[in-house]
Amino acid sequence: MTCKAKSKRAKSPTPTPPVSKTRGRKKAASTLQVPDEQYEEFLKFQAQKKKEAECSCKEDVRRKVDTLMDDESNIEQEVSIEKKRKRVTRMRSEAAVPTMEDVDIEDDANPSDILPPLGPAKMKTPVAALDESDDLEVNNQTQADSSDEEGHNSNSTATTEVRRTNGLIQVKDESTDNTTDCLRRKHVTKGDVRPLTTLASLKKDGCGPLVDLAHQLLRIKVALEVAFPGPSVDVQDSFTWDCIKEAAKDLGSPLKPMLDMSGRDDVLKSRAIAYVWSGASQLRGELVIKARDTVIFQLQQMCPKEIGDIANWLLTTKKDPFFCSELDLKAKTFNKNLPFRAPLLRQLLYSQFFQGPGSEGIAYMEHFQKLPNNLIALLATAGECAYKGMLTGSPVVVDLKEPIFQPRHQYYMLKLNAHQECSPMYMEKLWKDLWTELGESCRYLTRHLDDDSDSELDFDAMEEFARPYATGSGTTMSTSTSVM
Repeated sequence: MTCKAKSKRAKSPTPTPPVSKTRGRKKAASTLQVPDEQYEEFLKFQAQKKKEAECSCKEDVRRKVDTLMDDESNIEQEVSIEKKRKRVTRMRSEAAVPTMEDVDIEDDANPSDILPPLGPAKMKTPVAALDESDDLEVNNQTQADSSDEEGHNSNSTATTEVRRTNGLIQVKDESTDNTTDCLRRKHVTKGDVRPLTTLASLKKDGCGPLVDLAHQLLRIKVALEVAFPGPSVDVQDSFTWDCIKEAAKDLGSPLKPMLDMSGRDDVLKSRAIAYVWSGASQLRGELVIKARDTVIFQLQQMCPKEIGDIANWLLTTKKDPFFCSELDLKAKTFNKNLPFRAPLLRQLLYSQFFQGPGSEGIAYMEHFQKLPNNLIALLATAGECAYKGMLTGSPVVVDLKEPIFQPRHQYYMLKLNAHQECSPMYMEKLWKDLWTELGESCRYLTRHLDDDSDSELDFDAMEEFARPYATGSGTTMSTSTSVM
């Protein structure tokens, strides 16, 4: 019995198939069952569904925009209708004439108190007199007590006068009413339109070339001589007019008649001054834009928190590290003994004044070659303005306004003058290095003419090269003369 039980127990469990093998085979069969054509159709179906979803989304957005525009137009129409209705009601209320329906007639009332007296027409009482109606009633009452018939007549006229001006007929004085003043202003012409101060409008008036050249001269003077000319408008106008006169300073210049014409016409002169003066803010704005782009390029690999921290360190640290040489922003180190040698100043100087064949630095090279302190201080001020826009960690537009940055320009001018007085050799080396780097960037030579002499040339070889051509021309000339 035990052997039989053991044999039964041995035969009862059945061997289970390997699970991993069957599962792997099923997966392989499932991947092989999908043909390529069906898969392409599935992809096309998905693309079509996606396109339909995008179209429906665009249609919903367009429908919402249309409804918003319709609602806005309806609101504007309702507002205009409401304004017209108020205007009409106001005009009707002003021109309303009282009728007998407006007067409460009592049975025991005296007709003389309601009807106007028969007699000469009386002057209408203005609005200013309405406030004194109570005083008139008191005075009329006292006059009625003092006399019999005359007092009765005066009392009747007074009461009639008060009743006619107390809510029944409102006679308004035009000088004290605001509505009449508003209506009158609509019919008053606004006067002449302010003339334009653009170059095209000034060309039509015959002084376009003059103001164009004066505009360029003012930009050069702002860059090299005075970055912020004058705090008052009078000083600015005189500075601008000097630039206009300098543009036509030559006696035989064709711009001289234009200057005389502008001087005789005050309106034309003010327009010319306004256009030429715009060159100052234009130059400073261009410098700040270029400085901002350069600063953003320098700090583009940093997060906003690091940018704000570095900008704060550059602006609050003594010795102004942002225009010093050997500046390391990550380590926050710089060489204080090499001021005004930062790559930012050199990049600003090149991109603003020496980029392109028609740039101002190349056109007026003899003036820019000196590199005055005003120019370097203006570049440093523009750099400081650009870094102030990065204090929040993201670029913020900060304009180079005169009340804020004119003292900063003066501060840099004082530093440059102190450096020139205490270390003249360093400043001379600074100017020479800047000009040499500009020459290399612009690909033109800035060295002296004495350095390039003709001593290395072989003039005999040059003559030998040209001798056959000279003898050939002489023989041809002799044969032509003999023939003649």
